[in-house]
Amino acid sequence: MPTVSLVFDPRDPNVIQRPLETLLRLQAEDPVHWSPLLKGWVLTRHDDVKAVQMNGGISSDRLTPFFESQRGCDQDRLAVLIRYLNTWVVFKDPPEHTRLRTLLNKVVTPSVMRGLEEGITELADGLLDRIAARGDGRFECISEFANPLPASVIMDLLGVPRADMDLLRDWSMQLQPFLGNATDSDDKYETGRVGILAMADYFRTAANDRLERPRGDVISHFVMLEQTGQIREDELIGSCILFLFAGHETTTNLIGNGIRALLANPDQKVRLAADPALITSAVEEMLRFEGPTGAVVRVVKEPFELRGKTLNQGDRVFAMVNAANHDPEIFDSAANFDIGRTPNRHLTFNHGIHFCLGAPLARAEARIAINRLFARFPNVAMATDSVEYMDTLTMRGVREMPMVTG
Repeated sequence: MPTVSLVFDPRDPNVIQRPLETLLRLQAEDPVHWSPLLKGWVLTRHDDVKAVQMNGGISSDRLTPFFESQRGCDQDRLAVLIRYLNTWVVFKDPPEHTRLRTLLNKVVTPSVMRGLEEGITELADGLLDRIAARGDGRFECISEFANPLPASVIMDLLGVPRADMDLLRDWSMQLQPFLGNATDSDDKYETGRVGILAMADYFRTAANDRLERPRGDVISHFVMLEQTGQIREDELIGSCILFLFAGHETTTNLIGNGIRALLANPDQKVRLAADPALITSAVEEMLRFEGPTGAVVRVVKEPFELRGKTLNQGDRVFAMVNAANHDPEIFDSAANFDIGRTPNRHLTFNHGIHFCLGAPLARAEARIAINRLFARFPNVAMATDSVEYMDTLTMRGVREMPMVTG
């Protein structure tokens, strides 16, 4: 494998906080970089990351080879995680991907998404009312606003009580280090196993309830698909977990990252206040500038050449989405946060068959949440000079974001 002086070390606390500094150097000096620490290729250029997202010769099933490479004792700990996560459409290749995606497309339709916007606005205003009613002028943005908004929407779609939000959020957080490729979490297998078992039991109980009392919710739809032989029970449970996890984790980070970007660029905040219609393009710039997707991970199925390097069968590929979204060959003044940027060909929601199913919902939630926050608290500000980013490769966001209402 090639040897270069620059090494991407995702365990380095400075890299966790500021990954772009190293990734953009790689983009310029070694855009197809073999990482001995990750035991895989790190791609940083826009065209290469997009090609990986579109390439049928690169597999989305990164869990099966990972599981097969583990020792027996580790396989025992991982078995239940792999059982449910391997039902997720995001880890599937055709033809299984095509089958599951077709079924999911019937659940999350454009008309369903449009019908949610009024409820999202009511949720946002209700959360802001609660913050204002305390009267202390301080709030923790992630746990009090950016997370409960998309979590409530997904729970309503699934048809589970909002009162269970804390439980489900705790279980999701237990799963997050494993799914996010945390670099410094010794117990992420066991923690993930505990979290996914709890969620599986929860959704199995909910599905059994729908057998007796069907409703108009997503779980009832999945139960109907199982009853008609279109999906298996583990696919039913796995899809519920996917809806819960993917439906709020990404949007939570989008909202939090977007708010910080606006506050760090006060000229753009003023620009948005003067022309609220810019919120649509502003959200696209938030997705590009510091999107919630740090990377996508793939596995090479068929060897191919890329910029003079040979990527062999079985090699892991880390396509660094946020680095690609700062590629100067694609984006003028890529380091600038420009809420009117057009065109904006960011790769945050993927391309091709794996384009994010929940992209319209995430965009709507971010647009409404950020507009309502700044309308309610126009002088809102960060209560601290710095935030601590999560130790994950594939997700980009923070767990805590203390703020003052101004």
